[in-house]
Amino acid sequence: MIVLGLILIVAAAAAVIVAVIAGGDSVTLSAFDVDLDSPVWGVFAAGIAAGLLLMLGILAIVAGVNRSRARREEIEYLREQVARHERKTGREADEPEVSDWLGQAHRAATGTGTAAAAPAEPTAHSGATSGASPLYRHG
Repeated sequence: MIVLGLILIVAAAAAVIVAVIAGGDSVTLSAFDVDLDSPVWGVFAAGIAAGLLLMLGILAIVAGVNRSRARREEIEYLREQVARHERKTGREADEPEVSDWLGQAHRAATGTGTAAAAPAEPTAHSGATSGASPLYRHG
């Protein structure tokens, strides 16, 4: 794969050199009843810029999808841990659920709840909302 990548880079560099050196001719572009005279290398550069913007857009979409997937997996993992903890401790119906404590911690951290609802112990945040990767690996 490295050799293929190097070959493609060399081919792209050769195409740029040929377009710039031999692209002195003028080309007329016509769109929406507007004619525009441009050198061949100008059209080539516009194509490169459009391709780079397309690649940037695709990379942004892929990064967003990966972040959403990782966040869903982390939420699922944390819910499984809460359910496992509640089954293990044999929580009774009148006791508050661990998820209620997590909600109180979130309200206290964001300032949307009352001070009385804050937990007595400091809570550790996994960094899911900051974009950082979680500190644990599950699976």
